[in-house]
Amino acid sequence: MSQWPLAPAQQKLVAELAQLIAAGGAWRFQRGPVVAASSRDYPDRWEPNRAGVARVIARTLWHAHFDAKTTLEDLRGPKWADRKRLQRTYLELVSASPGKLAFAVSAIGNDNVAGTVAHEVGRAFVTQIGSGQPFRTAPDSELPDPQVGSIATVYLGLGVVALNSARYRRAYGQIVGNSAYHEHEIVETGGLDPDDLAMLLAIQATVRDDVLTALETLEKPAAELVAPWRDVLDDHEDELRELLGLPDEAALDAETPPRRDPVPREVTVDAAVAEGDLNRPNVGRPVFRYPETRSITGSLVGVVAGLGLGIATMSPPLMGIGSGIGVVGGFMVGRRMRYFRCASCGNFVTPATTECRMCGGNLVGEIKDPRMRLDAEEAYEEAQASGRHA
Repeated sequence: MSQWPLAPAQQKLVAELAQLIAAGGAWRFQRGPVVAASSRDYPDRWEPNRAGVARVIARTLWHAHFDAKTTLEDLRGPKWADRKRLQRTYLELVSASPGKLAFAVSAIGNDNVAGTVAHEVGRAFVTQIGSGQPFRTAPDSELPDPQVGSIATVYLGLGVVALNSARYRRAYGQIVGNSAYHEHEIVETGGLDPDDLAMLLAIQATVRDDVLTALETLEKPAAELVAPWRDVLDDHEDELRELLGLPDEAALDAETPPRRDPVPREVTVDAAVAEGDLNRPNVGRPVFRYPETRSITGSLVGVVAGLGLGIATMSPPLMGIGSGIGVVGGFMVGRRMRYFRCASCGNFVTPATTECRMCGGNLVGEIKDPRMRLDAEEAYEEAQASGRHA
């Protein structure tokens, strides 16, 4: 609820923002760029893979004037592609030490990836200045809790990006034939209620002299949260500056701005599985091929040929005889035309194929029926284990 004076819980959030300013300096909050949620500030090509996520992390750290040697660990393993249209990204800060950060991603989706990254970068920044500061930590972890990280997004100039992702709805619909498919969800990111994050962003806009054009890139629900706070806070700039402990302009001019490179620092990616193998769940596992024939197809072709001959000669007896001969002949010919499929995924393979291109399995033998594949794979693995043991 937008009100003045601020409620006790809101005053506590402002006090924590003031602690960040005191610990990290006022320049980022008062003069640093406020990042827009647009291609202007995120110009890198987006790809839903580990390289794409690494670029978003690198760009976000760069915007925050936050220089650290950063690693992204890809925890994803091979599996069949999910058929859901609305995919979620799961990324978090997993470790931090002076000048070093490590993030881990366990799923990459089509949601607000930049917003997810912004909240985690906020947590990461707090680890670099937290010594001696009363910042909260997550349970059973030495890392800052998500709420402090979300407060830090405003301090770092990432508040717009963070607020757009704090809570939002998304939906997907498709009509296929006579069927309609719908998916919808409400996504929540970070550790602050969107109204509280909107309050902190409005406070920043109130105490800065420049016009925050980045606010124009807020999504409509987020913008509707910020607008009433700006109206309420407009007459309280001096009080807000005092609450935040902001220096005067002369002191701010004397502060040395944090350094950053001309371009984002590359994030190192650590992954055990190649990107192209993530949708091939049998990579490195034994699988079997099984044979099929064209006997059914041959029989159908034979029937059609026999009927065609009878129709062409206008001879009903020949139609019956031709169909019978065609069925038998087509069946025999088709039976000799063998081809193979992977027993695990059904992909076409050849007797010379050693790896299934679809599921990535190592083709180690032939079975008669795909329903036998689990027993065959288990027997093969036991035999291999016994051989190694011997």
